[in-house]
Amino acid sequence: MKREDSWQLTSCYKKHTCSMATKIGIMSSQWLSKAFMKKICENPKIKLRSLIKKAHSKWNVDLTMTKAARVKQQALDEINGTYGEQYRRIHDYAAELLRSNPGSTVQIQVERPTEFELETPPPGTDIRPRFQRIYICLDACKRSFMVCRPMIGLDGCFIKTPYGGQLLTAIGWDPNDQILPIAYAVVEAETKDSWIWFLLNLCDDLGVDKIRWCTFMSDQQKVTLNLNLYN
Repeated sequence: MKREDSWQLTSCYKKHTCSMATKIGIMSSQWLSKAFMKKICENPKIKLRSLIKKAHSKWNVDLTMTKAARVKQQALDEINGTYGEQYRRIHDYAAELLRSNPGSTVQIQVERPTEFELETPPPGTDIRPRFQRIYICLDACKRSFMVCRPMIGLDGCFIKTPYGGQLLTAIGWDPNDQILPIAYAVVEAETKDSWIWFLLNLCDDLGVDKIRWCTFMSDQQKVTLNLNLYN
C-alpha cells in the first residue's frame, strides 16, 4: 500500500496450475535438526519414520531415510555432544565420581601409539592417549556387599555405541534377594586379559580374604579360568 508499510490482498485465484513441491532444498538437515531438537530431546530413541511423517504433516516435505538419520544424529550430537568429546572428558567424570562418592575406586587405562615413545615423533602424528578401559567400584556398594552373602555373579554385554566395547559387571545379592551392583567396567573387548584386569581390581577392592570365600557364578568359561588367580 502506498501510504503505509503493509500489503493488501486484492485478488485471489483458487485454482492453481503449478505442481506441488515436496522436496525443498533450503530445508537442510542442519535446519531440520534444530526444528526437531525438542522432539528428539524428549525421546532420543524416536524412530526415523516418525520424523519423516512429522516433516510431511507439518511442512509438506518428503525426507529420505538417509536425511532423517542425518537430522537425528545432528540433533543428538547437539544435545549430548559428540562421543569423542565425551571420551576426552573421561578424567573429569572420574574426578566427579571420587568427589561425590569418597572411598570409591576408579581406574582408567589408556593406550598410546608407538610414536609416543619417540623423542621426536613424525610431524602430524597424533600421539594423544586413547581410552581403553575404566573400572568403577562405588564405596556404598562395596561396603554393602561386605555384609551380604558371599556370592558374586559375573557377566558381560555389548555396548551399542559407534565406538563399541563391552560392559563387565560383578553383581551380588542383598538380604532382600535384590540385585546389588558391586563393580563394573567398560573395556575394549571381552577377552581373558580384560577379565583378569577387572578381577584384579575387584580383588583389590574387596580384599583377598573376602574373595577367597566367595562363590562365583558365570556362563563364561574364561572367567572361571581367571579365578585361579586367587587360589
